Amino acid sequence: RETWGEFYKSIAASNICIDKINKIKDVSLGETERRSLIGEARFIRCFNYYNLVLLYGDVPLQMNPYDISLKPRSRMLNVLDTCIADLMLAEKDLPVAFNDPTDRAVRATKGAAMALMAHMYMWKAGFDKATANDSYQKAADLCRQIIDLGIYRLLPYTKEQFQEIFKGRSEEGIFEISLDANYGNATSRFIPQWVLHQPILASSNSLYGGLGSEITLKREFMDKLYPQGESDGRFTLWFDDPYCTVNPQSAMFLKFSSIPDPTARSFDANQIYFRLAGIILLRAEALAALGNNDAEAISMLNEIRRRANATEYTGGGGKPLQDAIFRERTKELMGEGQRWYDLVRTGRVLDINECENYLTQDVFERRGWTWPIPKDAIKVNPLITQNAYWAQ
Repeated sequence: RETWGEFYKSIAASNICIDKINKIKDVSLGETERRSLIGEARFIRCFNYYNLVLLYGDVPLQMNPYDISLKPRSRMLNVLDTCIADLMLAEKDLPVAFNDPTDRAVRATKGAAMALMAHMYMWKAGFDKATANDSYQKAADLCRQIIDLGIYRLLPYTKEQFQEIFKGRSEEGIFEISLDANYGNATSRFIPQWVLHQPILASSNSLYGGLGSEITLKREFMDKLYPQGESDGRFTLWFDDPYCTVNPQSAMFLKFSSIPDPTARSFDANQIYFRLAGIILLRAEALAALGNNDAEAISMLNEIRRRANATEYTGGGGKPLQDAIFRERTKELMGEGQRWYDLVRTGRVLDINECENYLTQDVFERRGWTWPIPKDAIKVNPLITQNAYWAQ
């Protein structure tokens, strides 16, 4: 309930900003800065709509700050098309980067706008098969443009440096939500992914990985991602005693642990949405789906694997390559809130081999992959209908 309302509050504020900023008569506000601020407001509006689509599918579309009429749900593909057009306007006015290093990755830039568009196109490709190739190509092109900006780089995965990425504001970051334990907004109460610092590994015959753990990883899943005998720096750096060799409750996931004591449950690290590694893999995925440039897709996949000192991919194109890229996104972006939506948009959420709690085709089509729309929202706006799966 709170999530739905907070998104629309942010959208309403963005709508007002877009309308009012142009009317500010302060001579100290230059035209470039004015346009940049409007671009940021457009980005925030579209970022909210993107998350609404991921969570609920079809959602009401409100772009006018003064229109108080009730709106029915718009088709999610229409919402994304509207946002892509909006982001194209924003991208023209946004800076490549801000001069103040404290603004790095936590304010919208050209790269952030293009990353959001690329993800929207990939979502479209999964749900609109008739135009999938066009969406894949546009996503691939946008990812290439982000890389060509030349301001982002992959940081080394070493014990001394890897936490810079997940602390935030690094040279790899494109867009992230700023969190600071000093201001009380970086506890696991607000960011569910942070609870991974608790014991996490579950055996094949247990429900939970450890006492008090909200998130677990099964041994079979870990072995699939990290085959024993194959090197991978992420396995070494991110997991502490992953197979519980010390005791049954000792496995911990330390990817986001930017303080010495991971048991403190207050983690001063940003919430990452888009970073260069994810964009490289997104371009690789789009190219592999198109099937017209497997060599570059493999090269990009292996660029990420080399950074992690992992075994390089030596296979061919087609489904084996697509599966390898999907698995690499699972490994590289673990805990960053991407896997479920990757499962949904690629249809792998229907495959028991990819997703233990898989969906049937009927459940998928009735939008069982969504959250239920809050009853309060439907009560306030009777034009809104519940997703079929949750209306049963």
